[in-house]
Amino acid sequence: MATPQPASGLLNKLPTRLLNFFARYPPQHYSAAVRPPPTDTTPAPAQASEEALPSPYTPNRDAKGHKRPDPTEFSVTRALLYSNPDHPNPFLPRKNFRTGKWIGPRIGLRTQADLVKLAKKYNVEELLPAGRKSTEFKETRKTERGLQVKGTGIGQKVKGHKWERTMETRLEDRRKAMMEMPEMIRLWKQRGHGRGWKKWPKK
Repeated sequence: MATPQPASGLLNKLPTRLLNFFARYPPQHYSAAVRPPPTDTTPAPAQASEEALPSPYTPNRDAKGHKRPDPTEFSVTRALLYSNPDHPNPFLPRKNFRTGKWIGPRIGLRTQADLVKLAKKYNVEELLPAGRKSTEFKETRKTERGLQVKGTGIGQKVKGHKWERTMETRLEDRRKAMMEMPEMIRLWKQRGHGRGWKKWPKK
């Protein structure tokens, strides 16, 4: 597989910040172009490989406590965030298999965004490692989410007022009470209009 290499003339035009980054993280090892193509292969949880481990960006539950989709399920955006075990992606967190804890990315999201903007300006964004601030990741995530945009209500759970959250249950209880009303009236009359009556309808 051919490794992307910027032309010598282009190297002279790059700013010092990008040159220092490429010197520390050579594109032939860290570039997003050298990652394997995304394939829909979901291994068993007991035999999960290092690359197939769930990303810390997608835990089982979000900040509100709502359950999220299965992190082991195939996702194109997760496949884009590839990290080579031999050359860990500086834009992504990695797991320490000895302690079982995640280590944060070497380069923060704000610095990643600055590097991506600078690389886009000089048309060398494909030489950067895969990250959440890359144009490819953002466009793929928009395609995956579809209409799940803030404000549309799709894919979101609105808290609402308490009477709104409990309305469905109260209407169902009311419907059952109305269906059982003829039998309740019959028992009321049978037992002497309330004498010995213990089953009072709740409000």
